[in-house]
Amino acid sequence: MKSIDELNAIKQEYKSNVTIRTSDYETRIIVGMGNSGLVAGARDILKVIVKEVENAGLSGKVIVTQEARVSKVGCNPVVKIVEDGVKTAKYANVTAEMAKRIVDEHIKGGKIIEEYLLDESQEEA
Repeated sequence: MKSIDELNAIKQEYKSNVTIRTSDYETRIIVGMGNSGLVAGARDILKVIVKEVENAGLSGKVIVTQEARVSKVGCNPVVKIVEDGVKTAKYANVTAEMAKRIVDEHIKGGKIIEEYLLDESQEEA
């Protein structure tokens, strides 16, 4: 059996992980978690993004969620950034390194990474 201190530590860790994925914020990071997204590794990308947001101290400013309909066959994993007053950006074929760069440059720095964007012709497919 675990001690009260250990249980409280587990509770606090769980609480912070849930809060970052359930609150209402101005910036939303949405990871495509449809079947093709999951097969392409979207769950791992979600974990990387959550960790990077926490490490950057953005937990109170950014929400990380998942949606099935963001996924696009042949472009997965897809990450969508929705910000108030800013054009939505959709990133395609996101890797762990790309996810880190998206949090650093786009979320923290406010600069869309053009070379990662989902091609308009891919988006309609």
